[in-house]
Amino acid sequence: MAEIVIIGAGLTGLSAAYNLEANGHLDYEIFEQGSRPGGLLKTESVDNFNFDYTGHLLHINNPKFKIFLDTVLNIEQNTTNNKRQSAIFHSNSFALYPFQMNLYGLPTDVIYDCINGFIKRKTNIKNPANFHQWVLKYFGPGLGKHFFFPYNGKLLSYDVKKILPSWTGRFVPQTNLKLMLNGALEKPKDQNIGYNNSFYYPKSGGIEFLIKQITSKLNKQIKVNHKAVFVDLKNKTVTFENGHVEKYNKLITTMPLKTLLQSTSYYKHLSDKLLCSSVINFNLGFNSPDIGPWHWLYFPENKFPFYRLGFWNNVSKSCVKPGHTGIYGETSYLQGTKTQKHIDKLSERSINESLNFLGLTKNNIVVQKNLRLEHAYVIYDYWREKNLNKILDTLIQSSIYSVGRFGGWNYSSMQEAFLDGENVAQRILNEIQTPLGNSYLIKNRQNLSFETPNFKSKIF
Repeated sequence: MAEIVIIGAGLTGLSAAYNLEANGHLDYEIFEQGSRPGGLLKTESVDNFNFDYTGHLLHINNPKFKIFLDTVLNIEQNTTNNKRQSAIFHSNSFALYPFQMNLYGLPTDVIYDCINGFIKRKTNIKNPANFHQWVLKYFGPGLGKHFFFPYNGKLLSYDVKKILPSWTGRFVPQTNLKLMLNGALEKPKDQNIGYNNSFYYPKSGGIEFLIKQITSKLNKQIKVNHKAVFVDLKNKTVTFENGHVEKYNKLITTMPLKTLLQSTSYYKHLSDKLLCSSVINFNLGFNSPDIGPWHWLYFPENKFPFYRLGFWNNVSKSCVKPGHTGIYGETSYLQGTKTQKHIDKLSERSINESLNFLGLTKNNIVVQKNLRLEHAYVIYDYWREKNLNKILDTLIQSSIYSVGRFGGWNYSSMQEAFLDGENVAQRILNEIQTPLGNSYLIKNRQNLSFETPNFKSKIF
């Protein structure tokens, strides 16, 4: 038995392990369901092409994350720092990202819709009830019509009137009339706008290079090929698909919260309430030497099945075979709503449309690698907003800490993934040092209408 058990060796789980060891705590075990660590931070190598599971780029604005990366990665030596080259393809034109302040080059009627709508936006909406209303309040119907509504509808495969805006935070830059007018009348210059205005990326090995560097710093060996299938809250054990049973005192889990709930006897009935999109990630290597200057492009228009294309050769030359180029594309669907036949058809259509957009044919393809992200983007619907914290808090009463992008069931970047791991490690260490450390949880949660973990919840 280990004092602390970690399920999942993605960035959050590895961060938790790294921070436990940094604080001198080695009484833990870490398990990974895949054949190697990384979670979605893995790189598939095919014929001298490196394909990540979509574009995992390192955006840094937190000093702790920067120090961590400097320590494990040696940023200056092993990564490149890239200035974002990104745009929205709309009306057969490229509008630089962010769309809400870079309307130059778009048709006059689109520019008019966006600026007039911004001036007449519904600022009287005090508390937007959903993302649709939030856009109307802060950006207006024009920007909503031409970008925010169709793009986010494609990204999530969900009605934007049924999702909440609590995910937006630092991910959606605000604008003003002066910025919009300048961006419509003059060709945009370099802009340091948005959390993703620049990014770091490994010089070789794809994003999995980061994972390999972290694991090389750990004393503990990661137990791979261990898929957790049952969590016994009463006896505090985890049963894995291979038959291994591990007892724990504290459990850190980064598996999708939906999957965690399915693996319990008491909260299985809640799992279907948590919604997310899945993503088809098609990767193509081309014999064409030049396919444009972009790092990535957004596609809000419905004539394109994909919502984004990224360009591996511009992210890093090490991602493509010398003299070649490559892309990744992302097409979304609501998890659990497509058969394999439908997914295959959607993949084929997406690839064909990407070739048409690039002016290439299938004869230009030298490598193809289709990947799938079963859990991609969490849907911030009303049920999640009302119940997520209650679920997470109740799990903590059973010494289970569900954290990370999918463990915490939220929208976050790699930076947040690291910080989640650091924070949960520190929290548990504090509780171990102070045995009554989480008694305040039980004291302050009497109004949650949950029974003890030995019984099903009465709520939801």
